[in-house]
Parts: sequence; structure tokens; C-alpha cells
Amino acid sequence: MDNPPDHELGLLMVDLQVPEAREVREASVEALMGDNSPRSTLTTPVSNDGVTQIMNELRNINASMVQMNTQMVQMNTQMGKMNTQMVQMNTQMGKMNAQIVLTNCIIISTIYARVSPKNGQHNLEKSLTIAMERSSRPPIVASNKNKDNAYKLNLLRSQPDEDWTRAIHHELNIKRRTCTTFIPSSSATNDSDRNANEVPCGCKRLRREHSWHISDGTDPRWRQEKHTKSAYNNAYGYIPNTYAHYIRCDIETQPSILAQLMYDVWKTKKPKLIMCIIGGAKYFKLSERLEREFIKGIIQAALRADGWIVTTGFKTGVVQLVGEAIHDHKVTNPRSHIVAIGCSKWGAAKNRASLILVDKKTATNPTQDATLGESKTFRGQRDLEPNHTHFLLLDDGTYYGYDIGDYRTRFVIEASHYKKEDVPVVTVVVEGGPNTLLTIYQDLSNNIPIVLIDGSGRVPNLLANFLNRTESMISRRGKDDSGVNWKAVIDIKQADDVEKLKTKFLVYADEIYDGLKDISKGSKISKEETDNLFKSFLYCLQPAIRSKIRIYSLDSGQNLNDTIFEAIVEAKQHKSLETNKAVDRKQLLRLALAWNAIQVAKDHIIKDDLNDISSQVKEQLFFEALLLDRPQFVNIFIKLNFDLAQMFYENKINQPWQLKWLQLKRLYENDANKSKERLYLLDKCCDKKQIISGGDLDLVLNKLIGDYVESIYTDTPMDFWRRLRICCQCQMGRVSDSREILYTDYNDNDSEVPDPIEAQNEAREFAYRDLFLWAILTNRIEMAKIIISHMQTRICSALIASKILKSYVSFAVDNESKEVLRSQAEQFEQYAIESLKCCYNYDEETACEIVVRRIYLFGGVSCLQVAVDADDKSFVGQPCCDQLLNNIWYDKMEPLESTLFERIKL
Repeated sequence: MDNPPDHELGLLMVDLQVPEAREVREASVEALMGDNSPRSTLTTPVSNDGVTQIMNELRNINASMVQMNTQMVQMNTQMGKMNTQMVQMNTQMGKMNAQIVLTNCIIISTIYARVSPKNGQHNLEKSLTIAMERSSRPPIVASNKNKDNAYKLNLLRSQPDEDWTRAIHHELNIKRRTCTTFIPSSSATNDSDRNANEVPCGCKRLRREHSWHISDGTDPRWRQEKHTKSAYNNAYGYIPNTYAHYIRCDIETQPSILAQLMYDVWKTKKPKLIMCIIGGAKYFKLSERLEREFIKGIIQAALRADGWIVTTGFKTGVVQLVGEAIHDHKVTNPRSHIVAIGCSKWGAAKNRASLILVDKKTATNPTQDATLGESKTFRGQRDLEPNHTHFLLLDDGTYYGYDIGDYRTRFVIEASHYKKEDVPVVTVVVEGGPNTLLTIYQDLSNNIPIVLIDGSGRVPNLLANFLNRTESMISRRGKDDSGVNWKAVIDIKQADDVEKLKTKFLVYADEIYDGLKDISKGSKISKEETDNLFKSFLYCLQPAIRSKIRIYSLDSGQNLNDTIFEAIVEAKQHKSLETNKAVDRKQLLRLALAWNAIQVAKDHIIKDDLNDISSQVKEQLFFEALLLDRPQFVNIFIKLNFDLAQMFYENKINQPWQLKWLQLKRLYENDANKSKERLYLLDKCCDKKQIISGGDLDLVLNKLIGDYVESIYTDTPMDFWRRLRICCQCQMGRVSDSREILYTDYNDNDSEVPDPIEAQNEAREFAYRDLFLWAILTNRIEMAKIIISHMQTRICSALIASKILKSYVSFAVDNESKEVLRSQAEQFEQYAIESLKCCYNYDEETACEIVVRRIYLFGGVSCLQVAVDADDKSFVGQPCCDQLLNNIWYDKMEPLESTLFERIKL
């Protein structure tokens, strides 16, 4: 039976209190319900006390119900929050699942593409499409406005930005080139059996492949300069599937415009090196070792110098090898980015129709009617290499063929000098035939150094052979017996100059011709073209040009990185001799730092003298060496008297030098990037996760070394509570000398004017200490070993390092890291032992004083105190320490006087 409503309950309560009202109520109910309706009557009267009790119970019931309703509301609210969180978690899980599916599709399809190149690209597209359909999240989008991350994969975006359209059509005015006149090619004219519709034009197009505005020409021969014109650009954006930047551009476009496009529109990061890779366009075979060294060399060079790799961009020959190297590097280093630019011919690109925008006015998506890599390949066209990031598709109005003249050379020169920069350019030659030799001549004539990969075949082998055989000619200076000045470059454009070169290398002429015939096998070249090759070859052999050519060989004992860098340096120096202009040693040193080419830098750049470089530049170079972790460069800079006191401390008149905290903070802030390294444990020791002030650094040192270390970077002495907190945080069981004498503050006599020389030497020692502590705290062990070799307090410094590294063991997360830290600590302990032995053998008394002396450079600690605290038993067990303890036990008696009789008297 249902409970009565509230108003009926109220009437019931009235009936209970007033009997007359109950009777009236019953009569009313009876009248309403009828005779047959069931009704209840109260046969027993209820007293007032019973009514009061019932009312109280009802009130309690109402209060309980209100409380239960409140709890139900709260529970519903919590359930709503939990449901919201569950929805968010499901959304995140969906995104993660979609990303996993997408990544698996890419990996599987990429592997299949390597196994089955014919169908791999199609399967990759299909897998990506399926993954996108199953994915409920938006694709990864690369921002053009972020210079550092502008090259991440954009899995759906194939439409160019509005900024591109405005820049290409208005600011840069980049056009394409198209044929305007149909003139049958000479080869088709002689073929009478060919259908008229199948007769190609001189531009290699069929009539139906031309635009509607062509006219039939009467000229007997098709010429590019007369029968083509520039037109509205209709191909730019992102290449489908690879999402590389691309643009179709008239071959008459100034290279400076494309350089501006790269930097200002595509936001490509400015390189420190531009490396051109040229050579074999067909299949060739390298030895396994040479291929491995070549791939390793170019990838490391590009990464270390933030370099550009410039190729022809087609998936064949050496370019395919470079693309595979980039791909393999991305698989193992997904966050790394290498800029690879393809300088290619538009007419030779396979499936170029898929790159044309559907509506050139609105710049919509590229057409998808043809997929890259699926249609039939004709002679004179190739697939674009899919691992390149940018493509400059040069349009000369013709189809097929790969020749773009010297445009690639002119482009890299403009890119290297953009906005008055001077970026080094180098060309690496791998295999190659006649066209490669002509390209070498073009680059050398434009002062671009060449690196030949000896052993790769054809042109590099032939040229390296004759360069080695004629090596004695490079030492010749001035004029020879015939009056020819070999110090100057002899060009091959003048007949007289060519005769001079022929006379010079007359002995080798026949062999050179035979070699040129060998490298030209399979190519139809005329006698005139062979003569041009011969002249280009002689141009490379002349003494004035040889300095621009370097040969890399597996037997040379030098890696490809150093060979490339050496070629750049020697070319720069040779150019400075020609122009009487000093070499920008700052730029070369920065490149050497990025490359870590210490030997080349010592031999060709530094040469034991950097006096011509300003103090500001020296400071920049020194900091760069520190941040890049180049200990050998730091050692060289210190030996060349780089003033560390001026770099890290400020000189005030008649006062001690003051630390430039911002300089030191800059080092610790940069090392935040090392937080993901296994042995970087500084953030675990710092409560703030980073070093912001000198006080933070003092706290870290007190936690790792001990509470007995006075504040080094702050003037305020530690109070009792701070000492207590540090003691509680320190490792249990450590021996700590808490004598009051160790906690007294240093009080330099400010009334005395410090000697300037002594003050500077003291500041320099402080700088060494600061750098040493930074190197140890950030686990730059090799850097610390270099710095400690220049310090005066080497024993104490080594023991401090041992103590810090042993304290780090408790913060390491795995056993391997702990073993590495213990091994490093043992190395510094051994260094302290060897240093102490040398001192003890030289002067026993002084050695004992060194062990017990308080080193105020490190907060008033002593060597023995740190050694005992670090549990360096081998150090404490040395004869010097043993003698010191005997002296202390026998009240500092001299060892020679402490005879047995004297000891007995004590």
C-alpha cells in the first residue's frame, strides 16, 4: 500500500487530536467513496502523549529523509564527475589507440616497401587511409610558424597555406614555364609510320598534352628561349604521402628568390653547412665498409652542423642511398630532423600531374588521380625520393631528361650568402660519369670545395688517381720555365690557357683520354663532348685548384667528417690568400666545435694563436665549447690563455672579484635538456628541480658533500635549523666533523687593498672550481678531468668529486648506473692518491700540511675530512695520511724527532 500524501497526513494528524473532526472527516470520506468503498475507522482513541510521540517520530523521519536526499545529491554529483573523467580517459585511450594503429601501419608498410618496392608505396597509402578512417582524433599538424618544429609529419594536410599563395604569386612572383608552339621533334619527323596524334613536340609533349593556346610553328627546330613562356604557377604545397614542401618554378627564376622562399616562406632553419651530394644516377655497388662509412659521415655532418643536404632529388643511384640513410636515421632517432633538398627537373618527375593544384585560383588540394609510384615509368623520368623534406622542381618547359645546368650550384651559393651570411658549402662526389665531371668543374669554378670518395668508382677513382700521381706539382710556386704562373687559376674558356694545361700534363694525356672513355661507357657522347671532358679534367689537376679538392679513402685513417671539414677550411684559407681578406676564424671555430674536429682545428685554424679574436668572441666560443661538451676544445682555449676570471667574475676597484651568477646559471639552465639522460641526477637532488640561485646550489652541495661545508655561493652563514634540516637529509652513517671551528665564517680583511694580480689569480681559481663542480654535478666527467688538471687544489677537488659521485649512487635508479658512478668515484679517488704520492715524495712535511689544511675554496673543508666522509679508504691508508695521524696522536711532533724514547715520555 502506498504512503498517503502530505496533505492527507496532515488531516490524519488533525483527526487524531480532535475527535469531532475525525467524525466529520469519516463522513466526508464515506460520502465520497460510497457504501462499497473500503474505509478504516479508529476504534481506539489516542492520547495527547501518543500524538506527541508520533509527531516527534515523523519529524525524525523527515529529517532523515532530508539528510538521505542530500547524500544522494552528493553521490550523484560525484558520479557525474567520475563519468566525466571516464569519458576523458576513454577519449585519451581512443587517441592513443589511433596513434598506435597509425604508427603500426606506417612501420609495416614501410618495411613492406623495402621488401617489395613496386607495391610498397601503394600499401603505405592504403594503410594510412584505413588508419585515418579508424582514428577518431585529428591528424598531427605541423606549424609553419615554429621554426624548430616546422618539419613534422602532417598526415592530412596537402593544401598550401594562404601565406604561401600570397608570397608565391605576389611577393616572390614565382612562375612556371610552358611550351607555346608545337614544332615536331626532329626524330619524329623522320618517322613516317607514326600517327600524327602521337608525334611529340620539341618539348617532348604530345599535342594533346599542350595547353589550348599553342600554335603550330614554322621554325624547323624547337628552341626553349623562343617557343616557351612563363605562366601562372599551379603546383606548390605538400607532396601527397611524404608531405614534403615542393614548388614548381621557372628555371629562369633567380636563385636568390628560391633562397628567400626557403628561409622566409618555408621557415627552414638556417644551416651551418650546405652539403651537396652528386654522383651516379644509376645503380652502382659500394663495398659494405665504404657504404657504411659514407652514410655515417654525411648523417653526422648534417646533424652536427644543422646542415642541408642538397641532391637531384630522384630515387636512383647515390640519391637513393642518401634517402635510405636519412630514413634509417629517423627510425632510430624520430625526434631528429635532417633537411634534404631536391633540386630536380619538373619534367622528369614521375606522376607530376598529381602535384598540380585542381584550381589554381583557389589553391585547392593537389589532384589524386595519379599516385606517386604507381603509374608506368618512361625513359627520362624518375620517382621523387620520399625521404627528402623539400623539392625545388625546375621547369624549363620540356618533359623528360634530368639536366638543369648549373642551377643547383647557383642556388646553394645564393643560399649560403643570404642576408650577408657566409655558410660553408661543400660537394661530396660518389661514383658518377661524364655529367658528374662537368658538375665538379662548375663547383670548383665557383670556389666550392670537392670531396672525392675514392673507391666508389668511375670519376672519383679516376680523378683521385691522377691527383695522387701529380701531387708533386702542388708544391710549385710562381712561374716555371715556360713562363706560366701556376699560382693563378687557369681557366679553360680560352684556347691559349687550354694549351698551357695540355702542355703541363702532356705526359698523362693519353691515359686521361682512355680513362674518360671508360667512365663514359653506356653514354653516347661526341668527340666535342669528350674534348670538353678532357679540358674539365685538366682544370681539376692544375696546382691552383688542387687545394680545393680533398680525397677520402678508407685507408687514409681519417673519417669522412674530418675530411669534409678540412676541405672547407683549406678552401676558405685559399680564398683568403686570393682576396687578401682575413679568414673568419670565428665561423670556422664554431663549425669545428659543432663537428668536434679538434685535430683539424688545431692544424688549420688555431695554430697555437688566437690573439686576433676579440674577448667577446672568445667568451662565446668558450661557452659554446662548454655547452656542447667539447673538453678538448676547452683544454686548448685554457692553454691559449682565455681569461676565465673575466668571463665568470666581475672586477671591482679595491674589492674582491664578484661572481657573475647569470653566467654560471646559464650553464645549469642549459643542462635541463640532460634531464632524460640516465646519469643526470642533479634534478633529483635539488628541491626546486633546477638551480635558480646560489643558495640552491649551496643546498645541493651540502646535501651531497655534507653539512660541514660552508656556503660557497652565498654570504649568509647557515643557522641551526638549516644545518639540522641538511643533516636529516644527508646519508645516514656519514662521518661529520661538527667542531665549531669548521663553522666559523671567513672574514676577509676588507680594510686592506688586495693585490690586483693575486685577486685575478684567485678569481681564476674560483672559476675553475665553479666549472669543476658544474661538470661533476651534471656528470660531464671528461670535462671535469680537463678542468681539474688546471686547478691548484687538485687533491681536494678530486676527493670532492669522489664524494659527490658516491652520494649520487643513492639517487640512481638501476644497478648499472650505480656501478658507473662508483667507478667514476674510484677514478677521482685514484687521481687524488697519485697526486698525494707526488707531493709526499717531493716534500713529506708539505704533503701532510696539504692533507689537513682547510681549503676555503671549497667551504673550509680539509682533504682528510672529505676522504673520511666519502669512505675513501685507499686514500686514508696512504703513508702520508698515516704519518699525519701519528703526528696528531703524538701532539704534532716532527717525524724525525719522535723517537721511541720521546714517545715513551709522552
